[in-house]
Amino acid sequence: MSLHRNWKQVLLYSLLSAALAVAGVAGLCLIGNSVEGKKWEAAAEDVELIPDQNVDLATTQAYLQKDTLYADFRRNFRFHYQTIGEAVFSDSSCLLLISEPPPYFNADTIAQIFSQFTHSVETRKHPVGYDGKITDLLIVLGNTTERNRTRLIKELSQAIYLSDYKSNVTYLPVEHGRSYFVEDTIDYQITLYEFNDWFMEKGEEFFQLSDTARKVTISDMFEQQLTGVYFSRVPGFVAWAISKNHDLSEQLNHIRQFTLDADLVLGGLADSATLVIIGRERQAALYELPPLNVESILLLASVTEKELSQSLDVNDLMAGKMKNGHDWCPTYLSKELENTEFGHLLTITDVLLKDWSENGTIQEAYYRYPSPPRFPFDRPLFKKLGLNELVYNWNTWNAMYAIDMDEGFTIYTLNRTGSLPVSYFNSPERSVSIGYRYENQAYQYFATLGNTDLARVVQYTALYQLFMDNGVTYSGDVGNAFPQQKPYLLYKPTRNLLDFFKNLNDQQVDWLADTLSAINYSSFQKGQVTNALAKNEKTYQFKYSDQQRKEIYERVAKDERNALRSEISGVRSMLKALSDEEYTKLARYLAYPRGMRQSGSVAYQLVQRAQKVNHLVRRIGKNHLSVVGLDLSTVRNFYVGSLANASAKYLKTPSVIVTYNDMLTTGGHNLSSGITRVNSLTGYKRSGGRGYYAPQQQTTPAASKPASQPSSGSKPATSGGKSSASSSAKKTSSTSKPPQQNIRPRGEVISTAARSQRGY
Repeated sequence: MSLHRNWKQVLLYSLLSAALAVAGVAGLCLIGNSVEGKKWEAAAEDVELIPDQNVDLATTQAYLQKDTLYADFRRNFRFHYQTIGEAVFSDSSCLLLISEPPPYFNADTIAQIFSQFTHSVETRKHPVGYDGKITDLLIVLGNTTERNRTRLIKELSQAIYLSDYKSNVTYLPVEHGRSYFVEDTIDYQITLYEFNDWFMEKGEEFFQLSDTARKVTISDMFEQQLTGVYFSRVPGFVAWAISKNHDLSEQLNHIRQFTLDADLVLGGLADSATLVIIGRERQAALYELPPLNVESILLLASVTEKELSQSLDVNDLMAGKMKNGHDWCPTYLSKELENTEFGHLLTITDVLLKDWSENGTIQEAYYRYPSPPRFPFDRPLFKKLGLNELVYNWNTWNAMYAIDMDEGFTIYTLNRTGSLPVSYFNSPERSVSIGYRYENQAYQYFATLGNTDLARVVQYTALYQLFMDNGVTYSGDVGNAFPQQKPYLLYKPTRNLLDFFKNLNDQQVDWLADTLSAINYSSFQKGQVTNALAKNEKTYQFKYSDQQRKEIYERVAKDERNALRSEISGVRSMLKALSDEEYTKLARYLAYPRGMRQSGSVAYQLVQRAQKVNHLVRRIGKNHLSVVGLDLSTVRNFYVGSLANASAKYLKTPSVIVTYNDMLTTGGHNLSSGITRVNSLTGYKRSGGRGYYAPQQQTTPAASKPASQPSSGSKPATSGGKSSASSSAKKTSSTSKPPQQNIRPRGEVISTAARSQRGY
C-alpha cells in the first residue's frame, strides 16, 4: 500500500503505527482516551490510502462491463442528462461516466485528478437527432477504495459543475430512467401580489446551511447586499441572491447549489444592487427534473442580444420533400445557441409543438420522443382549420410579469412554469393569429402536461430575462462554437438551380412543362379532380358521362401544362433581365433568407423575385426536382457533411431535421428578453387558462401588440439592466394592497412538508 498526502502526514502515520505497536492494548486504550491520543487518531484518519496500482485494466470487471453499462445508461437517458455515473465492482475496480461534459472541461483535468491511479479514458459518441451527437467520457479505475472514490468524485464535481457542493453520482446500471412526464405539479401561476405578500409584507425568513441560526428576509438581503443560496425557514423556497454589480464569475460556486436545491424557477425580486431568484425547494428527483446545466446558465448571463431564436427553416428553397417522401430542412439557432444544450432543447421542443398540435401525425424521424398521454385538440389542427399553411411558435409574450414598486424594488413572477405561451399564425408572411381560443387551449394543454423539457425551457428563459433585466453578466469563455460557414452553405446548389432556369431555351421549356405537368397530374391532380366530380354528383344528384369526364380531365391537364409553361418562362425572363449583382444577391437571399440586411424598395424587389422562384419550385414539386437535375437528398447530404466537424468540444446540435407526413408547417421559438411590466398588483391580465384576476387592459404600450409579436420590453431605471431604457409603467406603492381574501397562503401553493434534508 502506498500513502497519499504530504511527507509530514506519512511520517505521522508511521510514528503512530510504531507507537501503537509498542504500547500494546493498554497503551492503546490510554492513548485513545487522552486528548493527545485523539489528535493522533484524527491525523491517522486524515491519511488517504492508495491501494496497489499495478493492475492490468483490461482484466478488470469495470473494463469488461463498460460498454454494457454505457449502453444501458444511454437507453435510459436518450437526450440531455448531465451527471457523473459510477459502478463499483467486487475486484475494487470502478467505472466512472461523465455524461455531457461542459465545454470548459478538458482531458488535462482528468489526468490531474487521476494521476495517482492506473486508469484509462475513452470517449463515446451518443447520437441525438439526425446528425447531432453528445460526447461522453468513460473512466476505468483499476483499484480504488471508497474513500478514494469520494475524493475523486468531489474533484470531478468541482471541475464539471464549478462546485463540489453535495457531490452525487448516478449509480450504474441506472435504477430510474429519465422522466419525460411527471404527475406532480410543475405548472405554477403565482401572482405578483402573492410574491409581494409572502416575501415583502410578511417577510418570509431564510437561512444559509452554513449558519442556520441567522435568519434574514428578502429586505435584509437587499439592505445588506447579501449573496449566496438561502433556504426558507419554513420548507418550500430556495433563494439565490446575486450581486448585480459584479461579474457572475465571482459567484460561480452558488450556481450548482441553486440548481440542485431548487427544481423550478418561480420568479424573483430585485433592487438596484441585488437580484434574488426564487425557486421551488426541490421536490422532484434528479431524473425527473435534472439540475439546470451550469454552463447553460453562464451562457445566458453572457448573452448581450435582446432576442434569441430557433426555428426549422422548412421554407428555404433547398428544403422540402425528397424523393423518398421524407422532408428535410436546416435547423436555425441564434449564434449564441449553436452547439449548446439549451439550443438543442429549443429544437426538440419545437418538434414537439408541431407534432403534438397535429395529434402526433408529424413525426421527426430520428428523435423518437415519447408520446404524450393526450393531445391538445380533438383532431390535427392543420386539418381542423383547413389552412394551406400554418406557423407554430413558442414565444415569451406575457411569459413573465414585473412591477416596479415605489419602495425601489421590482417583483417578477412567471405566468406559468409548465411551458412557454403558444402562437399559431396563418402564414410566415402574415403573422396573424388564427385565434386566441386555439392558442389559449394549447397553452393550457402544454403547461399542464407535466412535460419536464417544456418546463426546463421556461426556467432557462426566465433566467435569461432576469439576467438581462438586471444587468447580470458573465465575461468568461462559454465555448462559443457557431459554425461560421453554415449560413451560405446552400448557395452553390441554389445558384445552379437558378442557372438551369435562366439558360433554358423554348424547346426545353416546353419539354419541362409537359413532363412535370404530366407527373403532377397523375400523382396528385387527377385524384383531386376525381374527388371533386364525385362530390358534385352527390350534391347535385346527377352523373357525369364518360365523355364529360374525359373532357374535364384533359382540360385540367392542359391548363396545368400551360400554367407551368407560363410560370417557367416568366422566371426565365426575370432572371435574364437581372444584372450580375442583382442575380448574385437573389441567389444569396434564396440560399439564406436570414442574411438579408437591406430594407426599402431594393429589399422589396428582392423578396418579390424570390417569391416567384419559390412559387415555381413548389409548383414543380420539390420531390420532382430530379427532373431538373436537382436531388434534395444529395443537397441534404452535402449540407450535413459540410457541418460534420462543426461542433463544440462535447456537443453538436443537429444541423438538419428530417420528418415524414409533414405539411407546409413552420415555427420555432421567439425568446425576447423583454418582460411585460404592469402598474398594479391586482389589475393585470393573465393568459392561458387559470387566472386569479378579472382580465383588465394592461397599461404598458407592449400590451397593445398582438400575441404573435413578443414585447421587447422596457427596463426600469433602477434595475441596472443591460439596457438603459426606462420603464413605461408607472411605479406602484405596495401600500395599495389587494383584498386579503385574494392572496393564497403560500402553503397552499408551495408545499411546506418537511424534507428529509434541506435541498437535494
